Amino acid sequence: MEHQGGWIRDPWPELTVALISGVVFVLAHFQALANPFIINDDVRQQLYWMQQWQDPALFPGDFLTGYAKAYVPWGVKGLYWLASWWVSPLAFSKLLPGFLFVALAICLFKIGTRLADRRLGWAMAACFWLMPFFLDNLSGGLSRAFAAPLLALFWLGWLARRPWVAGAALLLQALFIPYIFLVAALAALLAWLLARLGRDSPPPFPAQAVHFFLLGLGAVLVLAMNLQFSADGYGPLVSAQEMVNHPEFYAHGRYQFLPEPSLLWELISPWEFILPFRAWGPVAGGLAGAGLLALLAAGLRRLDWPTWRQTLKPAWYLGAASLALYFLARLFLLKLFIPDRYLLYTLNLFYCLMLALGVQTALRASLWPRSVAILALVAAASLGAWRLEGVGLKDYSAYRAVYAALAETNRDALIAGHPNLMDTIPTFAQRRAFATYELAHPWSRGYWAKMQPRLADLFKAYYAADPQEVVAFCRKYGIAFLIVDDRHFTPAFLTGGYFLFPGAKPQVPGESRGLAERLYCPFFAPFDEQIRHITAGRQRFALLSDPGFRSLAMDQHVRLIDMRPWLTPKP
Repeated sequence: MEHQGGWIRDPWPELTVALISGVVFVLAHFQALANPFIINDDVRQQLYWMQQWQDPALFPGDFLTGYAKAYVPWGVKGLYWLASWWVSPLAFSKLLPGFLFVALAICLFKIGTRLADRRLGWAMAACFWLMPFFLDNLSGGLSRAFAAPLLALFWLGWLARRPWVAGAALLLQALFIPYIFLVAALAALLAWLLARLGRDSPPPFPAQAVHFFLLGLGAVLVLAMNLQFSADGYGPLVSAQEMVNHPEFYAHGRYQFLPEPSLLWELISPWEFILPFRAWGPVAGGLAGAGLLALLAAGLRRLDWPTWRQTLKPAWYLGAASLALYFLARLFLLKLFIPDRYLLYTLNLFYCLMLALGVQTALRASLWPRSVAILALVAAASLGAWRLEGVGLKDYSAYRAVYAALAETNRDALIAGHPNLMDTIPTFAQRRAFATYELAHPWSRGYWAKMQPRLADLFKAYYAADPQEVVAFCRKYGIAFLIVDDRHFTPAFLTGGYFLFPGAKPQVPGESRGLAERLYCPFFAPFDEQIRHITAGRQRFALLSDPGFRSLAMDQHVRLIDMRPWLTPKP
């Protein structure tokens, strides 16, 4: 293998990778950069509250906001706080993924260069542009956006034998994405232990006392964040035993933890996203997969594997650490977070390398004329920009009129409505929401003890026939305004299934709708059964028909009911 390139010599290849990657990102996410209502869906639960830094009057004493703050890692908070001095947090959530996309492309290019030569580096960059997984997780600039870049940076520091790079990556992981810190730290310690036992050569990190100090500091940061979450009254996370027979943790629940998928499924499931199954359907995806598999088999068979085993040693340690933590996380479900998170990023980085290595070798890219190689890179970048268009984004402009109307209400108003509708209200209307789908987290035990009865009371009032039930609900919780969408009362919605946001059209699971969001209706289990029980055989709903509730039409389907006159009992 030919090794080329130092750490900082001849920066032009890295600058070219950065420039092309930046163009790919801008083309792929141009809609989000141009439209304020197109964002990553999880921004609504994890970052909306950061608008307080620019306007302290927002979300005063809000229950949901307190929880949303608690589970965002310290590093993410600190970075967004610094950025808020120049740009709004929602705007920064669209810019940050671009910087991380470019940084990850450079890391992968340099990893390929370190493993072999610049040809492999370019092949890895090209495969990265064509893999939707990475941008899907970078989108929104959330904690998970730092997983692949910081894991790749740690891998690169190990390959380059730069302990300061590996150490910096570990500390950043502890601050921004704690479970990735566990993967990298365990890999480093495994390599160190085997070296101490005489089974392997020493790794560059840990090699000195200060390195162990950095590992300990990272571990303390991760532990402190988890302890603070519970101390604030939101945790701890539920155990596996507590999930059994609770429908909110199964297929129609808020998140499917049970039954746990097999390891084989975890290993092969990323290929659903790598191959064009979602964009072109099962037939085209299968044919593309068969062709790519044949190409990879031909290429990987030609490699000098004894030499590559030594070169890929850091990857073996990262893979072993990922597998060990995956099985531990399954054994102590949720105590170490979601098991697949320990495999997801490592696997996709390895698959990116495998694709680059196999395809480059099979096509004998080392023999290509320079002009053909350049054309191939331009084609890969162009196809990547097309394939990545809108990845990780959702369009919430359908309720533009609703956001504008709610922005005219008093700032401390507490607003209630169906949680599927309410997700975007704190984000774009900057008003407190009583309950949202995104922040309905049954896995946080302390938080769920308060949230579950709130949701039960909400649906009881939302679908009530007696207006006094609605009034009692609003008085109990201090609800100033109710948002009512008449589509939530239709038989199709109440029967259940997937609906296209904002709920106007039934949606078939798996069907692609670009920037649209699929929502499960009438709500996730067990509240779907509660709603069906309340509405069974009912034709009249107080919020739709009672003349005492004077409302303001905000669009064709959505009305705003001012409940403030009802909050104080009449003498």
